[in-house]
Amino acid sequence: MENQDLESIANQLSCPEGEAGIEMGNKMSMLNQLITNQTIQKLSPQKDESIVEIGPGNGSLSLPILSGLGINGHYLGIEMSEVMASELQETLRGSQCAAEVICGDCLEVQLKDGSVDGVIGVNILYFIDDLLSFFSHISNWLSPGGRAVFGIRSDKSLKKIPFTQFKFHIRSTEEIKSLMKNAGFDTVESYYFDEEQIPFENTTVPADSVIIVGKKSIYTA
Repeated sequence: MENQDLESIANQLSCPEGEAGIEMGNKMSMLNQLITNQTIQKLSPQKDESIVEIGPGNGSLSLPILSGLGINGHYLGIEMSEVMASELQETLRGSQCAAEVICGDCLEVQLKDGSVDGVIGVNILYFIDDLLSFFSHISNWLSPGGRAVFGIRSDKSLKKIPFTQFKFHIRSTEEIKSLMKNAGFDTVESYYFDEEQIPFENTTVPADSVIIVGKKSIYTA
């Protein structure tokens, strides 16, 4: 692939646009099933909780979260891409729990401190410039004992994928965990799963899953 094509893929992964963005969202829903399911399992949404998902795309892989929340739970999806936010709205239509969509930058979203039980995001950390500010921001949303769970590909896998030279911030798991600790998370753990190769754009790319779980202390300062 030419660099122009690789950069176009990276741009659509970071913020899908137009018909090509919708197509990319559908591809991601197929390719990210395993990593998303693993991340949701570590989040373990419970009935009546309030959960925020950052970068849910078209939301087709988010439905197990809503099922776990029950009729009195609350789901908020924050999506940067306008086309994905529109697709997400359609996916969430008729949800049994209260479901809301905000289209915009999560760093600009102001939620009441301590009002959220859990935050989840899959394959989003590569596209955030200042992770420390990001983790500090979402930490404020979380209630005592709340958790933030992120699914990513390892830095070793990402470095083998040609299009990650564009748009991607490739960081090690340990660096991410350290930033979460510095942002005020009490405990941070990670879990590794090997997916070997997955098909993408007429080829295969190396893939694995790293699930990072940060928990806030149950004690308030």
